[in-house]
Amino acid sequence: MQGKKIQVHRRRLLQAALAAPLAFVWERSGAGQPRSASDPSSAGAGRRIRRRYVDGRFGQVHVYVAAALDDTSTKTPLMCFHPTAVSGDFFRDFMLEMSGDRLVMAMDTPGYGRSDPPPEPQPMIELAGTAADALDALGFGANGQGAVDLIGYHTGCFIASELAVIRPDLVRRLVLPGIPFNVGDTRKEMYEQYARPSELTEDGTKAMEIWEFWVTGRHPDVSLQRGASHFADHLQSGPYSWWAYHSVFSYPAEERLPLVRQPVLVPNTHGNLQENSRAAAELIADVKVVEMPDLTHGVFDVGVDRLAAVSREFLD
Repeated sequence: MQGKKIQVHRRRLLQAALAAPLAFVWERSGAGQPRSASDPSSAGAGRRIRRRYVDGRFGQVHVYVAAALDDTSTKTPLMCFHPTAVSGDFFRDFMLEMSGDRLVMAMDTPGYGRSDPPPEPQPMIELAGTAADALDALGFGANGQGAVDLIGYHTGCFIASELAVIRPDLVRRLVLPGIPFNVGDTRKEMYEQYARPSELTEDGTKAMEIWEFWVTGRHPDVSLQRGASHFADHLQSGPYSWWAYHSVFSYPAEERLPLVRQPVLVPNTHGNLQENSRAAAELIADVKVVEMPDLTHGVFDVGVDRLAAVSREFLD
């Protein structure tokens, strides 16, 4: 019993320490106004999300931190890894939803958001290593507050799974929706298509392509403002926007995924990676796949309540 009290006390101290730096308010996507109490997403309206900078192998790493609404909670903290080419802001609604009963963090991958870029494109093990640096600096791991849970999306899936392999002391469980699993010639073709410079032009052609992806082609339930925020997030990665694709499409996932020993949940949203995710899941030793056919794209904006529900059930 005494040990339990010490654990609760340490968890409260950790949450207070992580939440200490400069704060700002995130509103939920949509009209930008608080939603009704009957709306499952309303719990996060007006909540404070704080920013942290910690040192990593390529410079400073930027981390968003949402302290648990229930400050007595001893549930395992959750770290989020975003897709290319946005930032941890991608998870803002999900963070607010999940932080009702646990500490939730989202790291900007080096070269994205507000994290310093590496000197050149890196292999996936180095992106995962940077995640390990950040979690160590935040006080987790065998010599700190123990392991955390992880969720990744697209690129973030491989950062999370590789981190689980190289630093099992940092990882308890993983949630991996949208796994960009490809092998052989298909992976080579994907590399040639995506892992190449994509510079801005003075006529705005490239900027308009990004706008069309995030805004014009957004899910109908994603607000114009939220689509525009993704656009701005993507645009700020500038010349580094394609670097993580080098990491993804040079990653031997067929060799690394079988090395993951932690329990894994694959919420299989039915976008363009549903078959890839099923194939990846077959390589993981301890895995549960939950099919989510009603979620196709914009899932972390329009499917927050459902993703949070299946994630919470698994993580708890």
